[in-house]
Amino acid sequence: MKNTIRMFVAAAALAIAVPAYAQGGGGGGGGGGMQMSPAERMARQKEMLFKDITLTAAQAAKIDTVMLEAGKKQQEAMMAARNGGGDMAAMRESMQKMNAERNDALKAGLTDEQKKKFDENVAAMPQGRRGGL
Repeated sequence: MKNTIRMFVAAAALAIAVPAYAQGGGGGGGGGGMQMSPAERMARQKEMLFKDITLTAAQAAKIDTVMLEAGKKQQEAMMAARNGGGDMAAMRESMQKMNAERNDALKAGLTDEQKKKFDENVAAMPQGRRGGL
């Protein structure tokens, strides 16, 4: 009888866990089938780029402006690449250039100490499609 109950509990747990994982509830950060909204993506980028950096209100406002403008440019470039046949190598190169320009604009309003930490954060960020920015 105890073995039957154990088997039932294990089967029930598995029946709940598998669909939840398949629908993106499994964690792991691999996307899980869900795409981030542009606002979520910007917040995530900002969090990673400015980790352990204390910003003034003026700096934060300027950073938000720069990141919004950069996000719009990148979105337009991705749409153009998709509509133009999707040359992935060219799009990747374009995105890298836009990210470098964005980072330069973001660093422009930082102190030397903040710039050093910013560069460390950029170096620590994951690269490529599976989690890079």
